[in-house]
Amino acid sequence: MPTLSNRTTPPPWRAVFAGARGRLTIGLLLLEALVAVEIMVVATILPAVQADLHGLKLYGWIYAALTLASIGSVPIAGRMTDRLGPRPILGVSIAFYVGGLVLAATAPTMFILVVARFVQGIGGGGLYTVSLGTVAKTYPQDIRPRVMALLASMWILPGLVGPPIGALINAAVGWRWVFVAPLPVIVLAAALVMPALRNVQVSDERSSLPIGASLVLMVGAGALLAGLTDPSVWSGPLVVLGLAITIPALRRITPRGTLVARRGLPAASAGAFLASAAFFGIDGFVTLMLTQVRGLSVGIAGIVLTCSALAWAAGSWWQSRVAGRLGTRWLTTFGALLIASGGAVLAVGLLDVPLVVPYVGWAIASIGMGIVWPTIPLSVMGEATEGREAAELSSTILMDYLGVGIGAGLGGVFIALADTGTITLEAGLAGAFGLGVTFALVLALVGRRLPDTPDVPGPVAPQAIGGPESPVRPTGLTSST
Repeated sequence: MPTLSNRTTPPPWRAVFAGARGRLTIGLLLLEALVAVEIMVVATILPAVQADLHGLKLYGWIYAALTLASIGSVPIAGRMTDRLGPRPILGVSIAFYVGGLVLAATAPTMFILVVARFVQGIGGGGLYTVSLGTVAKTYPQDIRPRVMALLASMWILPGLVGPPIGALINAAVGWRWVFVAPLPVIVLAAALVMPALRNVQVSDERSSLPIGASLVLMVGAGALLAGLTDPSVWSGPLVVLGLAITIPALRRITPRGTLVARRGLPAASAGAFLASAAFFGIDGFVTLMLTQVRGLSVGIAGIVLTCSALAWAAGSWWQSRVAGRLGTRWLTTFGALLIASGGAVLAVGLLDVPLVVPYVGWAIASIGMGIVWPTIPLSVMGEATEGREAAELSSTILMDYLGVGIGAGLGGVFIALADTGTITLEAGLAGAFGLGVTFALVLALVGRRLPDTPDVPGPVAPQAIGGPESPVRPTGLTSST
């Protein structure tokens, strides 16, 4: 790895936007920003959706369905992008994403909305993979870091404008138009990107991406969550079936020892799961608490997501400045403790305390996630075998996806119990928040087992606060990277 002193001077930013390459860059940025804004908007207006469609027991599935779909679609899109080139895969991914948006906009029930989010997740996973593959295949090596920095920055502004946009659309014309509004932007982005992908080189090399195991994992995790969220005579068999399918699939995808967080890369893979399960297992239900328990409007409740985005960015900025000095183990443990303490403060907001308490609590947790998020992949990069960086990062990132889905899904189990009248909504939210805090405390312990890379500076920009369903993650999922 080159040292800081002998790296070549990076190209000027204008090189990223020159000529046909500039149109490609703008198109990719539009797609990235579109996904980011849509995620933030949906997280804001979901309480209004639930109030209209009912089906509170499926609340967590709105997040979990999209993420589980991405687990299956990302490795498939990665292999097909290498084999066929990014252009046809981009077209298919856009078709799925648009189809999911249209289905969501017309959904008559919460169940159909869950199906729509699954379809959208297939497209979102493909869009993410094509974006990374396009950067790897079409941009010169010295320009790629500039493009990746721009793509990462597309997740900062949506955190600021997404919640108020969602609240405004919901108040003016209704929540269904949230899913219609992105369609013209998708057409514009496709028109900019597609022409630049005509002559991209393809590869005949066999990809090592775990397609079969990823699909099995998606099905197993879905069966597990279905059994937990819908109490019936089928619940027990579904849970057993889900575990029987999920655990062997995890063993195929992850490094040996991941399930017990063995020191080194297995602990990093387990840490990625725990971090996402901790943060997103809480994040998906914050606006529900503020609207249904504290009585706030959708717009005021959405401010918590804006604060979270700013806090996440601040945490990542600080991490990038101290990673080389403090090391990945210390940073992961510290960040995990911030997530746990922030989640606990947020849960206090269920009581009759000043409204500033839950906002401050979730900002603290978001700072912690901003620290942890880039740190865990950084530990993997420093430990990965030369020539196998993408493969070893892939398993960690797929565990991150699984953590998002499982965290939001298990949190939804407590909300489903509230929907059946077994417990109150306040108790259900407390259960979801408590589960997230527990995941964070376990992460604090696992953090001490991560590979430590004190000599490598960390990345500056946060990726995909996006709330729990975010389909965008750091690089490493496509073999072309």
